[in-house]
Amino acid sequence: MKTIINTLVILLVVINVQAQKPTHAEKLEKYRSEKVAFLTSKLDFNANEAEKFWPVYNQMEKEKWDIQKSRRTIEENIRDAGESLSEAEIIKLTRNFAGSMQKEADIMIKYNEKFLKILPPKKVLKLYQAENEFRVYMIKKFRDRHKNGN
Repeated sequence: MKTIINTLVILLVVINVQAQKPTHAEKLEKYRSEKVAFLTSKLDFNANEAEKFWPVYNQMEKEKWDIQKSRRTIEENIRDAGESLSEAEIIKLTRNFAGSMQKEADIMIKYNEKFLKILPPKKVLKLYQAENEFRVYMIKKFRDRHKNGN
């Protein structure tokens, strides 16, 4: 009887823990919200700048995300391929990978020009600095969380 009760208690604890884990979509939304708050605090937008900036920035993020998603598929193909690919297939994969990096760079160039039409140049520069600071902040947060076993 004790074994059955202990098993049920453990099962209930496991189910409860599983129910509390945020979904990927919830984690992504939390990340985005945190990023918006971080960038907003660093860039000190006025109302007009914010109104014009965020739709453009969000579109850039979506375009970058789509390219990064396709690059992850290429990376999976590279990882899964092993030694089974022909030289021609390997060349195609490397070109696709490098091409995805070029597409992302092209997006940055395109949106840099859009940002310069919306914000003063100093704020565009601060944007890039703030994005880098946010990336470092998130990496540190991730490492601290994993170091503490969470």
